[in-house]
Amino acid sequence: MSFKLTILGTSSALPTSDRYPSAHVLNVHERLFLIDCGEGTQMQMRRFRLRFAKINHIFISHLHGDHIFGLYPLLSSLNLMGRREKLNIYAPEPFEELITRHLADFDINLGYELLIHPLKGSTPRLILSDRRVEVTSFPLRHRVTAYGFIFREKPGENKIKKDKISEFHFTVAEMVKLKKGEDIVRDDGSVISVEAVTVPPPSPRSYAYCSDTGYFKKLSTYVGGVDLLYHEATFGSEHAALALQTGHSTASQAAKVARDANVRKLIIGHFSARYRSPDQLEEEARVIFPATEAAREGQCYEILPGGGFKE
Repeated sequence: MSFKLTILGTSSALPTSDRYPSAHVLNVHERLFLIDCGEGTQMQMRRFRLRFAKINHIFISHLHGDHIFGLYPLLSSLNLMGRREKLNIYAPEPFEELITRHLADFDINLGYELLIHPLKGSTPRLILSDRRVEVTSFPLRHRVTAYGFIFREKPGENKIKKDKISEFHFTVAEMVKLKKGEDIVRDDGSVISVEAVTVPPPSPRSYAYCSDTGYFKKLSTYVGGVDLLYHEATFGSEHAALALQTGHSTASQAAKVARDANVRKLIIGHFSARYRSPDQLEEEARVIFPATEAAREGQCYEILPGGGFKE
């Protein structure tokens, strides 16, 4: 089952001729989760053949234009396409007030229901849980209220070895228990251990998204141990003072978070338009955390079951 990230935008507030503002799409078991929605997001989705109808959850890190200006036309397009399914949006307050006013100002009557989930709090908080995935928000440090997100795949079921089914003649009820990781105790007192007759599922996969944020040490505890970390790297170290002033991070600071969090792979993005190429920022980050890549539009990162990446 898929656990794949597609990068739609890598620029900071000022887009360039080949870099769009922030937007990512995460495919978890063929369900798409949109994370931030900068200008041009729906154009990028069409370009990279991502199906609009598969998006039922949108996560907005904060209410700056380069992370939200693509949302308004996307909602309108979904309406024109005849959407009827409910759409969940997770965003800091006062997003609900903003979207309500926008729909009224432009006389847009949606044929589907918007469910707005306000992001709040100063500690990590579970905001979505279903049978496939859990999503947790956590506070960032920016000029306005901002949140990051962690997507964690829920553990799968144990797989019963085929030869053991015929050997032990398991009932349906027993197989259900084994798949859940429970031992079987039969009427005669014999015990069939789950380890002896099943194969454990692959380790759950995880992805963390840290959009606009200044560096702070506690951030690494929020994203500790994830497989794939996206962290903004707006500037190089030569502009560390500007990063501090504007509530952003340098490439080396992003790498420190990845190193201290013991993540498996780091993707940096949200590049200032002053950098024609992100190569300089990638090289800076790799000095501290070698498993770093600069995000590029259309790049996909698939976390494979049991570990490993496919790009």
